[in-house]
This record gives sequence, structure tokens and C-alpha cells, in this order.
Amino acid sequence: MEGHDWDKLEQTVQDICENTVNARSRATYQNSYCRFLVWTVRHKPHFASSLLLERLGDTSDYAVQQLRARIKELVTQDCNSAPLKFDDLTAKGFVTWLVTLERKDGGSLSFSPLNTHRAGLFNLFRDYGHTMRKALESELTNYFKGLKHKLATDAANGDTTIKTGKDPLMFDLYSFLCNKMLAHSSKEMPFAHTYLVIAWNLM
Repeated sequence: MEGHDWDKLEQTVQDICENTVNARSRATYQNSYCRFLVWTVRHKPHFASSLLLERLGDTSDYAVQQLRARIKELVTQDCNSAPLKFDDLTAKGFVTWLVTLERKDGGSLSFSPLNTHRAGLFNLFRDYGHTMRKALESELTNYFKGLKHKLATDAANGDTTIKTGKDPLMFDLYSFLCNKMLAHSSKEMPFAHTYLVIAWNLM
């Protein structure tokens, strides 16, 4: 076909592909799979691509944060060179990483953030043009069913502390906000104060 800017058309197609995931979710997924890649390099290097290991070089002196920053730099710079041996990755290997994760206070992660990490893995495959094997996808589904059951059982038995949802709004903070709203001259504040009074225990 004559009269078409093929480079521009290809860029448009690429933009359409990238728009399947919004920028905020993409950043979350990238942060997740960079953490997974750090763990892979440190503990399961046979899952990491030889190119990634070669570019990283000797990382024995790197702190975890330094290694994560370096890996993020590499995957951001080059979206064509796969950092992982996608065909070799196992569900067991990925879930082994998941069970090492903890909250900042040392508690166990709830199912929701673990599921976000699984979505991050799917996005890692998608970012590098790989389709996850049906067997791997099925194994992950089975592992996550078992993981969800384990978390529920542990919580019921009091064996672990799992945080779900957001921290409740403390009453002292609620009182402080109410006083500030009542003292404010803005016309919007009466409505905001009324809403806060009605909904504060749902926050």
C-alpha cells in the first residue's frame, strides 16, 4: 500500500498492545517481577537467562535493593532480551519465592498481594512476547487454591497474623478531622463533615 508511514503504524500497534495494562498496574507488575528476578538470580540462577546473568556480572557484593535497581534498569532499557528462561520456569519455583515474602512488620502476606504477584508473573511473560504454558498456568492455579486454603486455615487456628484490607481510621484522628472541618470556612466542609460522621467506621 502506498502513502503509509509504516514506522508510525507499527508504533501505533505497539501502543495499542501496551495499553492493555494501565501505567499504574504496569509499574506494580514490574516492581513485582523485578523482586522475583532478584530472588531468582540469588537463589535459582538456572531460571535466569544467561544474558541477564552476563549483564549483571558479579553481584555478590550487591545489597538486595542495589540488585533490584540494577535489574530494573536492565529490563527498562531492553524490552527484547528476556531476563528469564520462560520454558524452564516451574510453578513450584515461583510459589517457593512467594512463601518467602513477608510484610514489613514480619507478618504473612494476605491472598490479595500474593495474587498481584501472580499477575506480575503473567505480565512478565506478556512483556517479553511469551505465552505461558498451559501446564504452568494450570499448576499455578492449583498452587494458589492450596495457598488460599492454607492462609485461611492458619488464620482460623491463630498460627499466623494476616492483615487484610486497610487500617481502620483511629478515633483520635477522626475527632481531629471533625474539629478541623467544623472550624473551616469552606462551603464544602459541612458536607464533608456529614459524610465523615456517617462513614468513619467504614474507613
